[in-house]
Amino acid sequence: MANCDYKVLYTQYNSQKCESKEITDFEEKFFSDEDGVKWFDFIGLKDEISIEEVFKGLHLHKLVLKDIINESQKPKMVDYEDYLFVKVKTTDFIKSELLTQPVSFILFKDKLITFRESELEAFTDIYSTIEDLTSLRKNGSDDLLYYILDLIVDGYFVTIEKMEEEIENLEDNLLSNPSKDFLNRVYSIKRQLIYMRTLLYHMRNVTGSLSRDEFDVIDEHTRYYLADVNDQVVQIVDLVEAYRDICSNMLETYLSSIGNKTNDVMKVLTIFSAIFIPLTFLAGVYGMNFKFIPEIHWRYGYLGFWIISLLLIVFMIRFFKKKGWM
Repeated sequence: MANCDYKVLYTQYNSQKCESKEITDFEEKFFSDEDGVKWFDFIGLKDEISIEEVFKGLHLHKLVLKDIINESQKPKMVDYEDYLFVKVKTTDFIKSELLTQPVSFILFKDKLITFRESELEAFTDIYSTIEDLTSLRKNGSDDLLYYILDLIVDGYFVTIEKMEEEIENLEDNLLSNPSKDFLNRVYSIKRQLIYMRTLLYHMRNVTGSLSRDEFDVIDEHTRYYLADVNDQVVQIVDLVEAYRDICSNMLETYLSSIGNKTNDVMKVLTIFSAIFIPLTFLAGVYGMNFKFIPEIHWRYGYLGFWIISLLLIVFMIRFFKKKGWM
């Protein structure tokens, strides 16, 4: 494992002590008889062959190995009797783009193995928590799983807050300067909210099952805390639904405003057309190439044409105003 493109952070703790370090002898540490909880945090382990090589002594199910490297896999939870496999996703909203990263867990009675692609804020926080929180070190690996899931769900709230700011900015633009760019941004964030909602539905199934069902590797008291995490996920689902509705309303308002602008333009053009219809008729009649047309040789015919035209224009404008059309 020395010449590999990933690293393993090993944390072993109990009520008296906590030790964290990077290791290369994973299997030796896994089967050691050290007292307390053992946490193996794999960072950057993506290759299925490497995963099989690292965990050949654990005899993990082949589906677990495939699910670990499958980035498109939605949050899920599977009970394999001796251990519990859980996969979730972290989220962040940066530069109007929803970013996700898969995180996998293999939970044993006194051990937890995690897999992630890169550094995550939630994991940085949990390392500090383990060192400072004595109550966590008194409990088992299931409590560690709960704390990490709780931090990941807290990250969902941060993501939603960032998306909320984006939506508020879009609402301001809707009132001041709606444009095609605005339309693209609304469609983009609505699409991301739909993806977020799908992710949260699967996450809700995971946290709900962890809090309700009985597993050998999860104590009853930990299920109460997991139930709180599940409640938070449900709350975030409601927020996502609300913001999705806001985006839908903004799209309707935008399309309505564009329709109103188009109607105003068509109204002006229609008024101009209506005014010039009788003038076009007069010009057409007296522009015909007939030799005997009344008033064709009248001395004041040109002046009379303009007087009649102006009177028609004034009459049409007053008529439109009286009807409230302009």
